[in-house]
Formats: sequence, C-alpha cells, structure tokens
Amino acid sequence: MTALLQVLALFLLMLCGLGAVRFHLLDDRGLKGLNTLVLYFAQPAMIAFKLQQDADPGLIAELAWVFLLTCLTIGAAGVISFALFIREEPRRRSVLTNLAMVSNCGYMGYPVIVAALGDHALIYAVVFVAAFNLMCWTLGAFFYGGRTAMQPQRLLTNPSLIAIAVGLTLFLTGWRLPGFINNALNMMGSVTTPVAMFVIGARLISLRPAHLRDVKLLLVCLLRLVVFPACILLLFLTPLPPMVVKSVFVCTAMPCAALTAMQAEVFDCDRALASRGVALSTALSMATVPLMLLLLPA
Repeated sequence: MTALLQVLALFLLMLCGLGAVRFHLLDDRGLKGLNTLVLYFAQPAMIAFKLQQDADPGLIAELAWVFLLTCLTIGAAGVISFALFIREEPRRRSVLTNLAMVSNCGYMGYPVIVAALGDHALIYAVVFVAAFNLMCWTLGAFFYGGRTAMQPQRLLTNPSLIAIAVGLTLFLTGWRLPGFINNALNMMGSVTTPVAMFVIGARLISLRPAHLRDVKLLLVCLLRLVVFPACILLLFLTPLPPMVVKSVFVCTAMPCAALTAMQAEVFDCDRALASRGVALSTALSMATVPLMLLLLPA
C-alpha cells in the first residue's frame, strides 16, 4: 500500500503540470526547457550517481536476465502488434505497432519503479531502458521503414545511454567518482522525478474527446497498459528471481513511449497519431498503473 500511495503522489505531480498549462502558467517553450533539463542533465546525473553501488555475481546475473527478457518481450509485443494492425495503411500501421510495442520506461518508468520497488530497483530499470533503446532503433525502426531504416548508431548520441554506459562501468569496476562530483550529480538527479512527471502531465493538454473514438488507438492502449504487462505476470511461475520479474513488469506497464512520436517524425509517418497515442495512454495509465501494481506479489 505504501508503494501504491507513492505512485499516486507521482500522478499528483502530473496533475500539477496539466494545471500549469491549462491556466497559462507555462507555455510550450517553457516545457521544452524543462524537457531538456530532464533529458540532458537531471536523468543522466541520477543514473550515474545511483549506479555507483557494489556489484555481486548474483546481481549481475539478474541484470543479464532483465536485458534478455526485455528484448524478448518487446520483440514479441512488436510481432503481435504488427499482425493485429497488418491491414492498416502503412504510415498508420507502423505507428500503431510501435505505440503498442514499447513503453515510456525511461521518462516515466524511472520515477515509478523507484516509488514502487525502492531505490535499489533503479539499476534494473536502467538495464531495461538500455534494451528498450536497442529494440527501438532496430526492430522498431524496421517496422517504420524496413531494413534500411534500422539505425543502432543513434544509440551513441543518446545522453541517457551515455550515462548508462558510464554508470555500468562504475558499477562493474567498483570505481567511484570524487565526492564533490557525486554531490553535484545527486543534487541534479534529485529533480528528475518531480520535473519529469510535471512535464508528462503538461503534455496531456493535447487530449481531446475525439481521441476516444479511434478504436485501434484504444486497442493499442489496452495492449500497452493491460495485456502485455499481464503476460509478464506469468513469469512469476518460473524460477526467475522475483526482482527481475517485478522490474520488467513495472517497466512494461508504463504508457506508450514518447520516443514513438519522435521516430514517427524521423521516418515521415503519422506523427499526429503517435502524439495522440502517447497522450491517451498516459492519461489512462493514471488508472491502470496503480491497479497493475496491486497485482504484484508481496
């Protein structure tokens, strides 16, 4: 129940962001600035700071399982979604497939997994996000434009992935950054959760009642928020470590990835549809995420 209340507190931050835009306290330029703060400074700082923890063979093995399971579950979700939307017009089909396939596991997943499972669970989410980015720029890009669209080289310029590489190096080697650097990283990283949730909530201003009339978009939300996470629960019947399954479950239960809208623009697909899907699934996640967390075993 404590974890559930912490997650509900995050959604209150989202409502603050929505209210700030609704009452004209913040415009699109201000939101872009906050988004830049999170993506290029706060989130990488949080990752680099939190990953400076002691490694042991058991934890390393669990992280390897998280990476493998993430690739498998995202891949399976992509194939299933593509088959379901095969009859859609190509530019629309590619967006619907990617919306259903990948979750907002970084921007929204980090705050939620820490609230639900504790600070120690962040490293599992970090590995999930690393696999997520790999799948987005390979399989996800393939659904947008075929083999020629696959662009794994884009991973080299992602600030969060650079921070993940640095953090995992520190984690695996046992090296530690000087104290004053870690103090700065800790202070900068501490703003990640409130600002990220504030920005996510502010983006909900684009929602319209007409979005609820798109049956295929509602199907995407059902798959993304309920069906695919529910399938992860079956892994509790296996010998896998509980924390591995819990972390993959929480990250999978997040709404549609904001990256989908950016990729839709890069590959000249239906960006408006992608934006609607992200906004609608995020709004619905305010109800589904707390309910899905209730399904987690103690």
